[in-house]
Amino acid sequence: MCTRYHLGYIAVRTGDFRLAYRLLLELKKRSIRCIQLLPSDPVPLDVAAWMGSPSEVLLSGDPLGIPASLDTFQHSVEQAIHRLRYQGPIRRLTFGVDPGPRPGIAWVGDGLTLGKAQLEGVDDTVDSIMRISCAIEHESLIIRVGNGSKTIANRIINTCVVRGLSVQKVNEARTSVGVPRHAHSSAALRIAHLSGDPIKEKQRVRPTNGEIRDIQRRSRRQSFGRTTIPSTLARAVAMGRLTMDDAIRRHIGDYNSFVE
Repeated sequence: MCTRYHLGYIAVRTGDFRLAYRLLLELKKRSIRCIQLLPSDPVPLDVAAWMGSPSEVLLSGDPLGIPASLDTFQHSVEQAIHRLRYQGPIRRLTFGVDPGPRPGIAWVGDGLTLGKAQLEGVDDTVDSIMRISCAIEHESLIIRVGNGSKTIANRIINTCVVRGLSVQKVNEARTSVGVPRHAHSSAALRIAHLSGDPIKEKQRVRPTNGEIRDIQRRSRRQSFGRTTIPSTLARAVAMGRLTMDDAIRRHIGDYNSFVE
């Protein structure tokens, strides 16, 4: 069970034990203090928000309740944290993105750090940002993308431009100082705090030789040393036309037999 927080806290109030476990684990990962309640327990006065199943929240009629499910619990946690920290909407919600094969993202509301995460792939970066932003009441949204990995940065920027989002390209030169290698979410947080150049048009995506070689190295590692994909397929991966798995399969066929 999580511990009480003297300035207000979040409660998990559900009879669904699987859902409660997921919610409590996510709150613990985010270092948010909370308490677990049964559906029959009254909600303490200093609870900023509580989470339960959609039916439990609906039946309660309590405006502090936030519906959650096994598919949406992370979104629900974002809503609860926002209620804990803010009484009203954020004026400016800013996302920083440290581009790379596993991008780091961080989000800041009116100068206050709200969260950060490392993603497992490039293609869902903007979708992840939109899911988080939908859980946080805000007046304006800006996305700041570092320029460290140019091809991936431009792919993310182009997705933002196509969706009509406000996006800036940030010089990453100063973001890596004091940040451990691979700490992409920490670099993303620094990017979020730096102003950049507004981008209104799609950027040209042209992988460098170094990026292609890096993808080839990663293909060797991902295929457990079985193969190195050729530069043509590596270029397609860099531009987002193929996933790494698809490129390896095209080169040597289905490789599930040696992955297992």
